[in-house]
Order: sequence, then C-alpha cells, then structure tokens
Amino acid sequence: MKNFLLAIVCILCFAFSVSDSSGLKILIFNRLHEYTSEKYPEKIYIKTDKPYYTAGEDIWFNAFLVNGVTHKKSEKSKIIYVELINENGEVISERKLFVESFSADGDFKLPLTLKDGTYLLRAYTNYMRNQPRDYFFKKEIPVFALNSEIPDSDSIENSEIETNSELPDIGFYPEGGYLIDGMTNKVAVKIKDAEISSKPIVGIIEDFEGNKVTDFKTLEFGLGLFYLKPEPGKEYRAVITNGEENILYPLPIPLSEGYVLNTSTTDKEVIINLRTNKKEGLKNMLIVGQQRGLAAFDYIQDQQTNTMLVKVPTSDLIEGVLDIVVFNESEKPVAERMVYIKKKEKIAVKVKKTNGFNTSIRDRVNMIIDIRDDSGKLVSGTFSLSITDAELIKPNNNAENIKTYLLMNSDLRGKIKSPNYFFTAGDTIKKNQQLDLIMMTHGWRRFKWQEFIQNSARQDYKPEKGIYISGNTINAKSPFQNKFSETKLTFRKKGFYQETDNTNDIGHFSYGPFVFHDTINVFLQAGSSLKSEKPNFADTNIKLATVPQRPGIIPDEINNTFNQKLSIADEEKYRKKSRNNVFRDFQFDGEREVLDEVLVETKVITKEEVEEIRRNKRARIFAPSYRVVVSDMEQTGSSTFMDLIINVPGIRTGRYTKDPKDADAIFSIENVEVNLRGMKPTIYLDDIEVDLKTARSIHSGDIDFIDIRNTGHSAAAYGLKAQGIIAIYTKQGANRRSNVTDKKPGSINYKLEGFYTAREFYAPDYSLVDRNRSREDKRTTLFWKPNLITQGFQNPTISFYTSDDKGRFQIEIEGVSNSGIPVYATAFLEVE
Repeated sequence: MKNFLLAIVCILCFAFSVSDSSGLKILIFNRLHEYTSEKYPEKIYIKTDKPYYTAGEDIWFNAFLVNGVTHKKSEKSKIIYVELINENGEVISERKLFVESFSADGDFKLPLTLKDGTYLLRAYTNYMRNQPRDYFFKKEIPVFALNSEIPDSDSIENSEIETNSELPDIGFYPEGGYLIDGMTNKVAVKIKDAEISSKPIVGIIEDFEGNKVTDFKTLEFGLGLFYLKPEPGKEYRAVITNGEENILYPLPIPLSEGYVLNTSTTDKEVIINLRTNKKEGLKNMLIVGQQRGLAAFDYIQDQQTNTMLVKVPTSDLIEGVLDIVVFNESEKPVAERMVYIKKKEKIAVKVKKTNGFNTSIRDRVNMIIDIRDDSGKLVSGTFSLSITDAELIKPNNNAENIKTYLLMNSDLRGKIKSPNYFFTAGDTIKKNQQLDLIMMTHGWRRFKWQEFIQNSARQDYKPEKGIYISGNTINAKSPFQNKFSETKLTFRKKGFYQETDNTNDIGHFSYGPFVFHDTINVFLQAGSSLKSEKPNFADTNIKLATVPQRPGIIPDEINNTFNQKLSIADEEKYRKKSRNNVFRDFQFDGEREVLDEVLVETKVITKEEVEEIRRNKRARIFAPSYRVVVSDMEQTGSSTFMDLIINVPGIRTGRYTKDPKDADAIFSIENVEVNLRGMKPTIYLDDIEVDLKTARSIHSGDIDFIDIRNTGHSAAAYGLKAQGIIAIYTKQGANRRSNVTDKKPGSINYKLEGFYTAREFYAPDYSLVDRNRSREDKRTTLFWKPNLITQGFQNPTISFYTSDDKGRFQIEIEGVSNSGIPVYATAFLEVE
C-alpha cells in the first residue's frame, strides 16, 4: 500500500512539473501570437538620394512603412512623421506624410545658413510611440556648410592621435549572459563605437593576484574572443597597455552556479548546447526560439541531466535574428543568445539599358529594371531608385541599407556600423564569425521577458488612419465642466462638406479620418437644436484637442562631430561642385560673393528665461505694461479670467451699484465690466478680437498668460485700439496660434493643415530645350524615382538625360516586395 501511494505521488509530481513547463510554453506562445497578430510593431526605413549634402541642396527621400513582423504592408498606420534635427536636438524641419501603400515620398530644402555637422533624420508613426524611442528610424545626415573650410590632413591626423590616446571603452560579454565557476565560458570582446578598420587591441586576462589565464586580440569592428574557466572564489580582469601604463578592466563576477549556453550555426542547422553545474540539473528546463516575435521552436527537457543538445534545422527558420531563451522551472529566463540566420538571396535585380550601348553627355537613357525571384518570376513590390555621380558620392558597399536595417539593425540593441560588410562576397567564414560576435554583443531589446510573460503590452498611442478633428464641448459658465452637445462640422473638401454628430456623455467629439494635402478652413459649431431654425450656441464652448507633443530627442542619438569618411581630395571635390550648384541655382554673378562666417557669442539662459522668450514670441512686438503668468499664481480649480486680472494695477472689474433686493450688496455680478485706467479695453484671445462674454468663459486652467497693454506705446502694435489692450494667450493657442481665425461661444473657425506633398524632382529634358545652351548641368543626383511600383507582370522602365559630366554613375535600388522581402541592389552607368 505504501509503495502504491508513493508511486501515485511520484506520478503526480512528474505531471505537475511537466504541466508547469508546458503551461509556461503555452503562455509564451499565446503572448507571441498576440504580439504578432494584434500588437505587432511597425518599422520605418528611409532611403535618401545621397548619403551627404551641402547647405542649400535638397534631401530627396522615400519612407517605407512595414509590419515589423512580416515586413509586408502595415495595416495599422497611414501617417508618418519625418523630422530633420540638428546637433542641438532642435527640429529644424518636419513633414507629415500620408502612406497609400508601402511608402510615401518627401523632401527637405536645406537652409543656406546650415553649418557643418551631422544632422539626424528621424521618422516614426504615432503607434510606434507605444515603444521606446529606440524603435524610431534614425539616419545620420552629414551636411557641409557653404562657407566652411576643408580641414587639412595634419589637423585630422592630430585629431586621430588625440582620440587614440584616450582609454578605449571595452565591454566583455559571456555567451548566454553569465560567467559560471568551474565551466568553460566563451566571452566576446567589443570596443564601443569601433569602426570596421579600427586598430587592433591586444590584452591578457588575469586573476586579481596577477596570474595570467589567457590573452585576446580585437580585429575588425573592435571585436575579439577568448575562453575562460573561472575558479571558484576568484575574480578576473583584462589588462591592456597603452605604451605607458597598464589599463585594467574588471570582467563580470562569475556565479557559483548557473547555466552556460553555447551555440553554433551551419548551413543546415543551429546547434544549441546547454550546460549547468546546479545539482537539480536541467530537468523541466524550457528552451524557446523566436524571430521578430514569430515562434520558431521549443524544447522541454524531461530527463535528469546536466547537459542537453538541441539541433534546429535552418529550413524551419526565416532570415534574420533568432532569439534563443532558456527558462528554468521557476519560469524565469536564465540564459539568452542571439544568432543570425542567413539565407540564399531570393530576389535578383538587373538594370538593362535599352537604347544603345554607349552613353554620352546630355544623352537620353532608357532603362528596364528587371526584378525576379529565384524561380524566375517577376516580383511585385515598391522600390526607390537613385542615380548619383560615383566620382563625388563614393559608393560604400558596407553601409546600412533597407535589407540590413529590417533584418538586423532594427532588431538589436545599439547601432551596427557598416552592417552590409557581413553580406558582401568574400571571406565568408571570417565574416560569419564576426557576425556571430555581433550577435553576442548586442542583446535583444524588444522583449523584457518577465514583463512580456506577465503583462500584455499597453498601447496608449493609436494608429492614425488620417487627420481627425476632435475635442470637447464645455459649459460656457463656471465651473466650465464638459457637457453633452450637438456638433456640426463644415469645410470645403472637394466641394462643400458638412457633417453633424452628437458628443458622448462627457462632451467628447471626433470627426474623421480625413485625407487632404492642402490647407482647409474648418468651421465647428456646438450647442442645442442645431438642425432647427433657432439653434442655441450661447451656453456652449468648444475646446479643440491639443496637438500631441513631439517625442523627446535622446541626446546620444546625434553625433556631435562629423567623422569624415572621405579623403581630403574627395571632400574638397564634392564641396566645390555642390557649392557651385547651389550658387548657380540662385544665379549668383561675379559681382556677388558669399560672406565669411560670422561668430556670434551668447550665454546659457535659464529655464525661466526660455519660457519668457517663448511668451514674447507669441505676443506682439512691444513689451506689455503688465503680464500675468498663470503658472506663477496659485489658483483654485474654479478660477476664471476675471480672477486672474482683478489685482492687476489699473484694472477695475464690476459695475458698482445697489441691489434693490439686498441692501447689503454693493454691486451686482450680472453687470460685470472691465475697465483699464477708466476706459473699456479691447480684448484679444490668441490674437483674435473677442467680446468680454467670450473672455469670461475661458477657464484659468486653459490660459497660458495675459498681457495688459495701457494706452500709448505699449498698445501701439494693435493699431487704432486707443483705450488699451487685454491680450489672452491660451495653452491651446500655443499649438494653433497661426491657425485660429475666429472663436466665439458655440463656434470656432480655424485653418487645418493637410499632408505634405513632395516636390517633383527636377531633371532637364534635352528633347525640349537647346542642348548647347550655356548654363552648365552639374547635377550630383542625376535621377531620383522615389516610387517605382512593380506589378509582377511587366518590368518597370525609367528614362532620363545625363548631365555635362563624364564618368561613372551609381544606380542604387532599395525596396520591399509585396511578400515582405527587403531588396537592395546596385549597378553602374558609364558616361563617355
């Protein structure tokens, strides 16, 4: 009987242990399914016509928006925000683009006054704001100033010497996550921000007593590798000499117990070797593999063992980063490893010139772009094509492109420099080894596994399908609470458009989504009986939804110095030609010259001073007689505009009179007035003239500041308003200051800006003009086609004219097939 009961207990224990691991697996897979099917992320990639520019030139770009899991067309967002940011973290230009299918094209005209530096091109959707800003697309854009001098080779050499004399920032990354006592650990070495051609560093590994254990050497990208078997109770460090002294770097402290995860990859399989020195061994351990959120494989160890080997066929995997995670029986991740899965190219691109073999200057070029899959079928997709002067725009075969970004960079922590190096031909074994070290030194950042398993991802920011007109209706009298109301929207959009709707119970209304590319006049009304002949607007105000603040800019997103990639001769050649093109566009003649750069010194200003400058920009040109800043005052929740100005010198509120119904009353609130030095001032609300009734309806919480302008010099900016001015500036008006044209109880009229329409890339057509005209044609971008659509049944064609330059021109094609395969290809055109 005892043996029978013992057997039952053992069976139940085994069942519960298996159930625990199986339950965790089911939970993880359910979370992954929810992530990939409902809450999948979005990715953006931007192709520009060139990698660098001169002030005064145009940046032509195309923004691709895809499902972050499948890389197919995203079914969520339709709006992309693209920003050009300077080295101070200031947005100097921005575009709001509407995406019809895969992409939307745009452009930036670089101001003539831009200084030398590395600018940042940033792009995101509103939906992408649910995740950290690391997920936004970012591309560094070097810009040369018009008047800057080209640094000489000596200054660059001295700068490199000074940089190399600094202590290198080195990280040490045990495979799987931790060093474990008594077990052989594979450790990757990485120098932070190292380039592909970084000088090697040689070092040794020793214990804290100075006993040498092994040595290491970094190669390309500052990557290296060594093996270490820690002894119990000992700690270790790396020792590097700079010629004068030894520099010590402590290694991660080994754990007495834990897990060691080793992986290796062949063309046919991924081999996973998991080991432990724990007494309980690996029983009930769960290994899960996922790619971009797609479950790839799982394995539960049901045997009592300290070593387990798992082989995963690469035929079951897709190209890209494979995340391998080990969970213990307590459902905690204890080891993790990234592996890159390479696949054979599925799409080939060929460029064929169809009108003759030779090409001369100002000659017509006709081309077919042949894009086929590995079975020879034509591919459907969206692509961008640029043709640039290869003598000036030096081709960089190792640079990031749409393939390396979507398949690798966007799924790893940190930025991988020169990522296409790992996908170019030659030295395959060496490049695969270096790529594996990249995977060891860049951790997965999309999932924090404990949070991912326990909580469903929050999505506070919704995908945008178009432009919405929304806000709230508010009671016009104190305490200014939200209220139910009828609303009516009117504007001209392909004719006269009108729509009516009721708010919800708390006064919220929303119209849209709308798609338009110009600026339209919007007229909103709210009140009761709007459909009758006598609508009532008197007791209702409209408060438009505030424009969401732009996402903050992380300081280290932008390099503060431009690391020159060109030789001095190449840089000088590019600057000279691009500068001449800018001057020629503005038709500079011999009597004009560009002034030298002027150095302007300034001082650091306080936050309070910044706020005052902001207010002054909103206000009129002359300083006010008195300014009320609401944030500086302690106001109750029911305070009004009248409460804010009652103590301002020279202002008197209320008409003093006797109340016949109450002998003790000294005035009647039904006859409130505002007098400024004995006269009735004109009242402005966000630069729109309003009556006192409208001003009194504004809640203090909606007001930013109020300027009081007495008669005379202070009010001169308001023309003939001789009795003084009270100018109210709302927080809402700070976002829509230039758009609001009229506001009164029950209605608001404002201008609403639509989506940006990209300018057309200019290229001369020499079939229509004299080929021998005197004006030079020195285009650095010969041709730009942002949206090259292929339908799968016919090759697309392009046609353009060459310039006055002979030599080699690079054709660069980037895009995505409708099936979600990123494509990158280059070709060359010779002009004789």
